[in-house]
Amino acid sequence: MIEVDVPAGQSRAARRVITQALDAWGLPQLSRCAVMVGHELVANALRHGLPPAVLRLLRRGDTLIIEVGDASDKVPRIAEIDNLTSTSGRGMQIVNTLARTWGVRRHQGGKTVWAEIAV
Repeated sequence: MIEVDVPAGQSRAARRVITQALDAWGLPQLSRCAVMVGHELVANALRHGLPPAVLRLLRRGDTLIIEVGDASDKVPRIAEIDNLTSTSGRGMQIVNTLARTWGVRRHQGGKTVWAEIAV
């Protein structure tokens, strides 16, 4: 398991952490998909959640699990986009499309949003 704090404004750092972890685990073929999912989860936590934001990566058998926790209990939702030129609001749509499954665990002190990607 890899766990790192993600400071405000540093969602791009999550891309580097995910890429390095997958390379170390011998799974570079997952980088593109995992980086997109992880970046969207982190960006969502930083934009809509409360600090601290924490990124966790786990591998369980044939599954890569990307988790992002924050101190807010506000659950993300898949936004309905009416304007095709909109540049925001697509984060959870991306996660929903690329992940095998995803969900939210509420806990004392916030929530963790997780996504599973098949290895």
